[in-house]
Amino acid sequence: MSRESIGNQLKAERKHHRMTQNDVANKLKTGRPRISQIENGRYQGSLQLLERYLTLMGLELTATPINHRPKFDELGAIYDDD
Repeated sequence: MSRESIGNQLKAERKHHRMTQNDVANKLKTGRPRISQIENGRYQGSLQLLERYLTLMGLELTATPINHRPKFDELGAIYDDD
């Protein structure tokens, strides 16, 4: 998941909860520009702040494997008719 998609999801949740960026910033004890950076996919600060924002919105950060594209030598197995 990209920073942009995380930010978009957080922004949508914030709006669903009828909160402003200032509301979130006050609850997380940070500045509104940080919240804007997170929501726009430009945040490069601490993971702790991002996790706190996710938790506030009822979300969690998870890691998933990136889609694996087969290498050339693996393509032959696709056509095996065992």
